[in-house]
Amino acid sequence: MESWKALVVQIMTPRVCLCAGLRCRRSTSKQAYGPPKQQPEVWYKAASKPVQRNAKHNRSDNMTLSGKAWTWVVAGLLAVMFLGTACVEGVGEFPVPAEEAPVPGVTDDEVVLGTHSSLTGPVAVYSQIALAINAYFEYVNETKGGVNGRTIKLLIEDDGYSPPKTVDLVRKLVEEDRIFALVNGFGTPTHLQVVDYLQENGVPDLFVATGATEWVKDPEARPMVFGSIPNYVGEGIILGQHIAETYPGLKLGLMSQNDDFGADGMTGIRRGVGDALDIVGEETHEVLDVDLASQVDRLHAAGVDVIAIWATPQHFATAIKHARLNLNWDVPFVLSLVSANELTVLLAGPEVIEGTVSLGYLKSAFEIDDPNVAKHHKLVQDYMGAENGNTLTLYGQYIGELVEEALRKAGPDLTREGLIEAAESFTDFRCSICLGPVNTSPTDHDPVQGGFLVRAEGGRWVRFGDLVTYEGVLPGDMMVEDLAR
Repeated sequence: MESWKALVVQIMTPRVCLCAGLRCRRSTSKQAYGPPKQQPEVWYKAASKPVQRNAKHNRSDNMTLSGKAWTWVVAGLLAVMFLGTACVEGVGEFPVPAEEAPVPGVTDDEVVLGTHSSLTGPVAVYSQIALAINAYFEYVNETKGGVNGRTIKLLIEDDGYSPPKTVDLVRKLVEEDRIFALVNGFGTPTHLQVVDYLQENGVPDLFVATGATEWVKDPEARPMVFGSIPNYVGEGIILGQHIAETYPGLKLGLMSQNDDFGADGMTGIRRGVGDALDIVGEETHEVLDVDLASQVDRLHAAGVDVIAIWATPQHFATAIKHARLNLNWDVPFVLSLVSANELTVLLAGPEVIEGTVSLGYLKSAFEIDDPNVAKHHKLVQDYMGAENGNTLTLYGQYIGELVEEALRKAGPDLTREGLIEAAESFTDFRCSICLGPVNTSPTDHDPVQGGFLVRAEGGRWVRFGDLVTYEGVLPGDMMVEDLAR
């Protein structure tokens, strides 16, 4: 029996200690296991008590087990051997759930967002958008305590409308500043350089500040990105339909910026016009071109009767001023909504721009009898230091309200996945300054799908006609037949 006792000690001691030692080593890894556990007393420790000899049987008191009892002991030891081996091989452990990594840009009392904008450069006028978004967040922080107990911090980077700078600055926002999400990145040529980088890094890319179809044409391929304004194809179809109905049988000239911004717009115009007009000239321009006089000259020589133009305010102003003041040419212009704002009126002059047609989807800054527009003017005065609001600051507030609602719907336990789910769940959401509803879904990342025609009248962009929509139709498939009033 002494040989059995020796076997007990020989077998059990290394197996149990090995397993205990492995458990301690594993528990130092916070990825898979919790803190080290205190090891329980092992049952065979009683063998270390002083041995009392039994005179009659000349053997230890604790060795008085019967043969059957020792059979059970040996069976137990074999089980311990198996468990010890299982422990060594990782089978006998129950893993403790890993500690979740902190969500980038989120603390108990703050959420950090980022954006790239053009505070300087050829389209610096649009800097008012980012400043207005920030002003709205400051208003929310001060009057509402933020969203779900967290204040909103917006980091604004100035890329000067330069794509290479956009790449560097967005990398900084993601990798150094550790933003939770990118919001309203500005510009088609700039944001195209970072949209896939943001997707690959799992960074929500909310409400991009362009109507390029790249953001909304395939939500399955780019699930992290959302548009914000009517996409340029949809807008072009609406304006093209207006041209077809107003100027049938005449000659149409096209002018556009030589990138996706212009290309999408012209695709929509062509679909909207159909065969109602003859397209007799098409001119493009670059972002850094000084003016569009030569393009206007060529369309004038081609004898066009109406011009559809996709251009920023400065470029459009040079085009229409050259036509009106230098050529004495009263050709009608139909303009992308990105330039249907007060700056364009200022640059071109109210009399020069009179009668130009575009599209609108937000209330106008001059509608001060509307309490929400009046409230907007007060907001930008208090939190932005502006004298008054305008089309661009109204757009900035609209973006701020979308972000606020997405954060609210995402709930207090913020994750990037939860934010995307929230951004995909807008149903007939009405921002305070919107003219129509905002709807999104997992298959539709295009929040605003339609608008009202607007006309420059006395220096203001005045709505006319009915709301025109293309709700739920992706730009790749959209045609005039999809428009609804």
